Amino acid sequence: GGDENMGGYRRYRFHMMEEKMRGGLPYGLRRPLFGFLGSVYPKADWAPRVFRAKTTFQALARDSVQAYFHSVSILRDDMRRQLFSQRFRQELGGYNALEVFRRHAANAQTDDPLALIQYLDIKTYLVGDINTKVDRASMAHSLEVREPLMDHPLVEWLASLPSSLKIKGQEGKYVFKKSMEPMLPRDVLYRPKMGFAVPLSRWFRGPLKERVREALLGETLRATGLFNEAYLRHLVDAHQSGARDYSSAIWTTLMFEAFLRNCQTTAQPAPLVRSA
Repeated sequence: GGDENMGGYRRYRFHMMEEKMRGGLPYGLRRPLFGFLGSVYPKADWAPRVFRAKTTFQALARDSVQAYFHSVSILRDDMRRQLFSQRFRQELGGYNALEVFRRHAANAQTDDPLALIQYLDIKTYLVGDINTKVDRASMAHSLEVREPLMDHPLVEWLASLPSSLKIKGQEGKYVFKKSMEPMLPRDVLYRPKMGFAVPLSRWFRGPLKERVREALLGETLRATGLFNEAYLRHLVDAHQSGARDYSSAIWTTLMFEAFLRNCQTTAQPAPLVRSA
């Protein structure tokens, strides 16, 4: 809850920088200019971040809500169109998950760009991802790890603070860190942010290589009719050859396949037990 409420994510700083650029050019000019650059610029997963401008160009061609949705999506629009089968796309009837963000944004009641995306995260990412995983892990051990940063009076008060107290320069969670200065050493408070992601990219090319190939190209997903098999093969081949990093998309699809297999297993009737 601390990152969402006090502006701790690096993506918030990137979004604010993009907002300044969006504010400097009219949408009618931005959309064709950066839309073209985003379409022709190569997707350089292997390159240093400063050279990975494709996502930034694509974001600058969009409005604020659409740009943030694009930046946090595991499967972006172009990938989703290729991943889903033609039949499934027709059944969706033009639906896009962006509609969820639009609906929440309409209720945000703020013209502060940081407050807007924080609200979107609190309504989607926090409740549907972060807290879900934390609840499963903590409640299994009789712990409540979200307090006090998720205490609702604190959340409400933090939402009333100006963004300048949350992000100052390159420092996120600014007001929180300043309040802790009397109690914690500076090298703890102001050390670089450190994530704890698992090395999916390496695992999917190494010890889980065959598991990925069997799951994404196997009968369970094929039988659903939801996916474009050629694109599933592209995800697996391009990732395992090292040409692209598709680890997030593969992980999501892998978990869906595991969910389907689990449903199939639990749906099987119990075997009859013969009496002696």
